[in-house]
Amino acid sequence: MDQQSSSHAVSGRRFKLRPKVREQPLTPETPRFHVFLIDTGWNGPVSKLLQEQMPLFHQYHPQDPVYILSKEQSIKILRNAPEHIGRDPMIVIYDMYHPKEHQSKKQANYHGFRLNLGIFKNPEQALAKLQEFLRFVATHRTAECLSCEVERELHREGLSNMVKLLKEASEASLELL
Repeated sequence: MDQQSSSHAVSGRRFKLRPKVREQPLTPETPRFHVFLIDTGWNGPVSKLLQEQMPLFHQYHPQDPVYILSKEQSIKILRNAPEHIGRDPMIVIYDMYHPKEHQSKKQANYHGFRLNLGIFKNPEQALAKLQEFLRFVATHRTAECLSCEVERELHREGLSNMVKLLKEASEASLELL
């Protein structure tokens, strides 16, 4: 992974994550996501596996910045979202674009999704889910309504406990220490 992608995670910057209006059609090369790895270290074997695989994840999506949060940064994030304590490591994908035309209020509040790998105790199971997740992101990165694709996939696979849509306020901010 290049220095630019990982340096933001330790710089102490505050990110204002706001959806953008897309002027051009999405292509496979269009930067679309901010990828965050949140890991407090609760699940050591899965944490180790994920740390080893993140450079490969970034190679598949070099146009998208990857931010690897420190243990302290991860703890701070989870203090603000205690319902996710014990579900890390997790990968949070923030989508920079929301659909041009919202079909529902639910889709209008879409910001991205996350993969909770901490629910797996077996690293091989976590790796299989990480591979499925990477395949999903690569396959659907140009979808006009990515939240529709996520919901379709959840319905198809019944993984509602593993990948969840982030339904937050119209402006999401993530503070990195």
